Amino acid sequence: MCFQKPSLRRAFLLILFLAVIAYTINKFHGLSADDALLRSLYTPFDAKSPELYDELPSTVEHIPRIIHQTYKTNMLPEAWVEPYQTCLYFNPEDKWRRVLWTDETSRDFIRDFYPSFLPTYDGYPYNIQRVDAFRYFVLHYYGGIYLDLDIGCKKDLSPLLKQHAFFAKTEPHGVSNDVMGMERGHPVFANIVAALQENDYRRGTKYPTVMMSTGPLFVTNLLLDFLKSRLHGQVAGSQQSQPPDSLVAILPPVLYGTSPYSYFRHYEGSTWHSWDARLVLAISRRPVLFVVGVLLSFASCTCIRYRRRVPRRSYASVAVEV
Repeated sequence: MCFQKPSLRRAFLLILFLAVIAYTINKFHGLSADDALLRSLYTPFDAKSPELYDELPSTVEHIPRIIHQTYKTNMLPEAWVEPYQTCLYFNPEDKWRRVLWTDETSRDFIRDFYPSFLPTYDGYPYNIQRVDAFRYFVLHYYGGIYLDLDIGCKKDLSPLLKQHAFFAKTEPHGVSNDVMGMERGHPVFANIVAALQENDYRRGTKYPTVMMSTGPLFVTNLLLDFLKSRLHGQVAGSQQSQPPDSLVAILPPVLYGTSPYSYFRHYEGSTWHSWDARLVLAISRRPVLFVVGVLLSFASCTCIRYRRRVPRRSYASVAVEV
């Protein structure tokens, strides 16, 4: 066998792991060229007159007044009670419908309304993939706004309902999937749910697998494909003549991040991130330093192994002569 020796197996696994990491980082950096397209769809905002955003010309609400959230059970952990309550305060139940989906009710929904997807849903190796996939299906079916439980609200979300769909811009690249809104049956979400099965395969470790099969990188790529096809007139149908900015809005960081004008407050979250996530993020910030470090480490290990073998070879040679 080619990889019977432990040293060769370790080297092969190391090379394979580094290749996956490099591919993931390359996918992230490949988005930088497309960020101009996302920024061109920013919702209008003037920091000097922030109230203007709340007075968009359209008074029609395209997105239903439903806020979807998910958790394992209907008993929230203490750390996420506050963000949940802030959204309830600014978006009271007499004006909004609030739905907290559990693992059980989420699976029931997939079974009842998207039964052909159930084998894929059950077969995901990581639960976060089921959570991700469910949010796309439930928004596609009902419409509304999806919020992660670590997202709190700083004001009424009603102005966002005037959009057909919205995503939140993240820095440095792409969009997030922790805050999304859309009207029922929106075509971009039709594309997203249709692409889930063909993207159901592993990419090495947990982090790249989740990011590219159901996570933010998956959503960003599908969104960009949709926007580019609209720009080039490649999509047929009744909405073909509509420009992308009439179908999708992108919330700029000032409305999504930590600015005083933001609709949201971010609490501690990302509970599914593990060691490989931290490694990918660290490498993406200093890729050259990482490559130099790997090469130096490999050279050092090779040198040490060589020096350890030389004395043993000399001793064996002398012993034979005697």
